[in-house]
Amino acid sequence: MSRKTPIRNRGESTHNVVPYVPYDNTSDAYRPEQPRKPETGFGVYVSLASIVFLVIFFWFLFDLVVGTWERLK
Repeated sequence: MSRKTPIRNRGESTHNVVPYVPYDNTSDAYRPEQPRKPETGFGVYVSLASIVFLVIFFWFLFDLVVGTWERLK
């Protein structure tokens, strides 16, 4: 089973399932990357939700403090 001449490249190997053809343009490695539209990341939504939560929380806290102060005064 051993060959006397060494294999020079992968294309000469006989046990390849898929034949190796350089520059065949069927692989993503040879295809130029397509420009993608910018996607809004998950972090933007988390940031907006955090800001809304903090505004509501501090408004509730402010209302609680002012209400308590008015009752005690």
